Amino acid sequence: MDNNELRKQFGTDEDIKVLMKHNSLVKAKYNLTLVQNRVFELLLYKFQKEKEGILSCEIHRDELRSLIGKEKDKTIKGISDLLESLRVKEILIAEKIKGKDKYKWHRFGLINGSIYDEDTDTFTIKATEEIYALIQNYYDKREGHTPINLIVKLGMNNYYAQRLYDLLRVWSGTKKVINYKVEELKELLQIEQKYNLYGDFKRRVILPAVNELNNTGYFEIDFKENKIGRKVDSIDFLVKDLDKRKYFTKDIKVVNEISSSLLLGECAISVDDNIVEHKNKIVDKPVNEIFIPDEEVFTKGTLRSFKKDFKGIDFENEYMERAFDDAVMITLDRDDVETIKASSYKFFKGTLENKIDEYKLEEQKDLKHKEEMAMNW
Repeated sequence: MDNNELRKQFGTDEDIKVLMKHNSLVKAKYNLTLVQNRVFELLLYKFQKEKEGILSCEIHRDELRSLIGKEKDKTIKGISDLLESLRVKEILIAEKIKGKDKYKWHRFGLINGSIYDEDTDTFTIKATEEIYALIQNYYDKREGHTPINLIVKLGMNNYYAQRLYDLLRVWSGTKKVINYKVEELKELLQIEQKYNLYGDFKRRVILPAVNELNNTGYFEIDFKENKIGRKVDSIDFLVKDLDKRKYFTKDIKVVNEISSSLLLGECAISVDDNIVEHKNKIVDKPVNEIFIPDEEVFTKGTLRSFKKDFKGIDFENEYMERAFDDAVMITLDRDDVETIKASSYKFFKGTLENKIDEYKLEEQKDLKHKEEMAMNW
């Protein structure tokens, strides 16, 4: 996957998107393709930001397209088929029986379904209730959770590297040497019937995954094979995790987390406890000179109207720029034109106003999510 495209869509290394993954999900058994897993991880992140029992999230098709390699799979049908494959795919989640060395195994679909809206070109994804509960209640002291840097993980081009990322990160905060039985790894990846020869498993799974993780620049990993007789029984992963585990520290600057087009009222920060409190009082910031992401999409007349209609919006903010890009794309595609003329401007204006509202809510959710992360470290 093109990391530049990924960072344009989801942010930079400094604008980290963190999924707090319940360790029951980290240690779950499932088998996906690279693209299926990218989409599943993004959905978990989206579900985590949806509060008050809302078991769904909305995603624009372009956001999903950016995770998919083949052009034929980026179509409405291609993405719909991909989401359907996540609905029928199973995940096995272990629940330890109290006082016993045995487990209950829960079997669910990865998602509960999806709806496509032709008018907005968006998908509404329904969450599996049990997975949603784990994502919402990740701060489980008994099981624990693992911070997942989505910019790093979604940029990987190897599915086994994505899974090994989780399986090593779950321990890398406390251990330098992380041991897994070969059979345990196969069970977690659900490839028990593949690679009967350890040499094939090493060549097809372990080596490519370790190389991919090392190439991210966030890990230094080596491994040592432990034999019983002539058979490799387990693997010691020697891990140096170079990424942060604490993304939200006492140095967090809350005002910088909010767009320059929004002002935060009555904000208080307790740096000792990493607690951020605020009242959701958000107003548009007036700007003297409006920034226009792309003037060439307008005619002289529609450019003038745009400057008047949206003079209070700061399009240098990444969320407002996304709103602008979405509205332009929808308008140009609908009318099959290369510039927004007077005949298209009314539709463009209404679309952009809706997108601005949508992305302001998205920004609020992102901010709230980061504040919750800060409170739970």
